[in-house]
Amino acid sequence: MPTTIARPKFENVKPVAPELLAGDLIQPGHPLFGIVWINPERLGGTPCFYATRVPLKNLFDYVQGSSTVAEFLEGFPGVTEEQAMAVLELARIGLLAELPR
Repeated sequence: MPTTIARPKFENVKPVAPELLAGDLIQPGHPLFGIVWINPERLGGTPCFYATRVPLKNLFDYVQGSSTVAEFLEGFPGVTEEQAMAVLELARIGLLAELPR
């Protein structure tokens, strides 16, 4: 039987103009809404932190380069700590879900 994985709840979604959500693959009601947005017309569809043009990959590059989340947030002020921590938690959940039991 598949294991149900709890995803982090994201409650402080920044309001954006409706036209910014046009064509976005992550719409209101989706569990990742407010954390991530993906639009083929924005940065070629690169997954970015919601309401920014900051690719999620940048966070992992910072951490891999021994920077802290705080240092990442200083470099990308449009990203919230809640968003960064949610992305890291989702990555952790995904990795653990793929491990053999």
